[in-house]
Amino acid sequence: MGSALVRGMIASGLTTGDRITISSRTVESAQKSAAALGVKAANSNAEAVRLAEVVFLCVKPAQSLKVLSSLTSELYGKLVISIVAGIRSADLLAAAGGGIRVIRSMPNTAVRLRKGVTAIAPDASSTPEDLEIARQIFSSVGTALQVSEGDLDIVTAVSGSGPAFALLMLEALAQGGIDGGLDPEIAKSLAAGALSAAAALVLETGEPPLTLRAEITSPGGTTQAGLGILEGSNFTGIVRSAVRAARNRSIELSAKNPKA
Repeated sequence: MGSALVRGMIASGLTTGDRITISSRTVESAQKSAAALGVKAANSNAEAVRLAEVVFLCVKPAQSLKVLSSLTSELYGKLVISIVAGIRSADLLAAAGGGIRVIRSMPNTAVRLRKGVTAIAPDASSTPEDLEIARQIFSSVGTALQVSEGDLDIVTAVSGSGPAFALLMLEALAQGGIDGGLDPEIAKSLAAGALSAAAALVLETGEPPLTLRAEITSPGGTTQAGLGILEGSNFTGIVRSAVRAARNRSIELSAKNPKA
């Protein structure tokens, strides 16, 4: 996700590669990624943070507080934008010794195409100027929506995990086409186009999905026949259960994460 954000910010013209410094677990890994992205590589997390005005925390949840606690002096006074799922602002602040300003965010994978949707949740430690910086960054790679921190677990489930759920639907739709005799590449393109069309209709018309679905569904027609199978299989209930499971896992990550 960090690489996707970097690519998107550079492609949008928001910043240039020479103003971005990245670090990783090893110097070799950082140098390899930096070469691929067209940015600078630091020899350590401390070096990267020391040079930065805005710090992006893009690590696994289990590593996040340990990383922050190892950088308290370098982080002091900095804006930290976290994309880490399930780790609360209060815990991030405590791990860093309280000397940072925090904004949590939940981008989705489409930021790599500059078509992402990112929820941003400012903490009380951040300023209006910090929020505007975050808004500009994430708007450069798609759409930025402000939410409260309490909403981030469900945002993670709908927006962060949602693309994977939609891709499973796409995979099944394409396989249905293959089962009916279509070439696999043609089936994949048609399935992707179908999901893209559905999303575009909602986003560009502003109409509810239910209304748009009714417009597509002719009584006694092919769409109604297929929807009957989905509805009879509790498709809607299954998807809602998947969202609840993802939300609950986000909550568990927060609750189980050891304090730094």
